[in-house]
Amino acid sequence: MTLKTKNAPYVIGFTVLCYVGFALANGLEWSFARSMSIGNEGVELENPLLSFAFFVLTLVLTYLLPSGWKHNLIYARLENPLPGSRAFSQLVEKDERISREELVSQYGQLPEKPHEQNALWYKIYKLKQDDLVVLNSHGRWLLFRDLFAISFVLLLPSSAYTFLQAGSVRGCVFLALAILVVISMLICARNTGERFACNVLAR
Repeated sequence: MTLKTKNAPYVIGFTVLCYVGFALANGLEWSFARSMSIGNEGVELENPLLSFAFFVLTLVLTYLLPSGWKHNLIYARLENPLPGSRAFSQLVEKDERISREELVSQYGQLPEKPHEQNALWYKIYKLKQDDLVVLNSHGRWLLFRDLFAISFVLLLPSSAYTFLQAGSVRGCVFLALAILVVISMLICARNTGERFACNVLAR
């Protein structure tokens, strides 16, 4: 089972919850979510067509933004946005578990250019990708990256619809809450990405 597959129930559940918030703001039907159950196979609703619809919707929202764009947005960098690009110049200094001297003794002089840092970091990751701590932190990074992408993609259309349908007051409240969700997912994605990069070097 891939990490994406393991994360699928949470990602689909997040999509359903986003709809529930949107429905509450606009007076739309959402009572079906009360019977929602989340398991290893995904999210199940009483109506199998709704379960399938949310599964497809989640896939579309998740892959609507290319991975590169997600990384650019999360780390606010146009070039070399991934944490691995700063692994040896910045991140090793922030994590007390990582010994620069030990890294130098194992891999030689550590690179300074971002793309070279990421290349070495990825080489180390491939050696440790099956480590349980690395695997779990990788999964959390992918999860929050996808949750950020979904909340970001939904922000403008759902807010615009709410302004038009429910009025300016509800529209402003909904927009503020939606922005809060996006920022929260952004921070979580950024932190789990850097933690993932550090865990690879610390193991």
